[in-house]
Amino acid sequence: MIIEIIKHTPTWVFILFGLLLSLGYSQTKNRKVTLKKVCILPVVMIVLSLFSISSAFGIIPISLIVWFIGGSISLFLGLKLAFPKNIEYNNLEKAFYIPGSWVPMILILTIFSIKYFVGVVVAEHLAIVHQVAFILTISLIYGFLSGIFVSRSIVMLKSKKIIHKS
Repeated sequence: MIIEIIKHTPTWVFILFGLLLSLGYSQTKNRKVTLKKVCILPVVMIVLSLFSISSAFGIIPISLIVWFIGGSISLFLGLKLAFPKNIEYNNLEKAFYIPGSWVPMILILTIFSIKYFVGVVVAEHLAIVHQVAFILTISLIYGFLSGIFVSRSIVMLKSKKIIHKS
């Protein structure tokens, strides 16, 4: 069955997977990120996760509530843990210097895997797609992952250490 699923996966999904792997790997290196990117990424992730829920299950109020709960939990935890650490902010460049981390790669692969799994379940018209427990679990996970991106951005914005690099 796995071979059949892979055979029927559109080529663009594999290309996207490769690009996401490359993006995730780039996050393992120290990097400079603009203030704009720090603010835009969580918004994009929120929109994409809400779109993923609505395209898979339709707009169901309880799934949106559970999504919000998941996001709130990870936002709270993320702010408590204050991750990522050791961020420096260059006021002249309006950019953050962020140490490399494997966390973004893990998040990217988790989101891709869940989206792929849900896509297969929907494409195969499996009965589980209509079960409340499945819908709420996926909604909770999408919300939780979105909250991580929001908390990371808030931590970065709060950590603005004014430095001057030549």
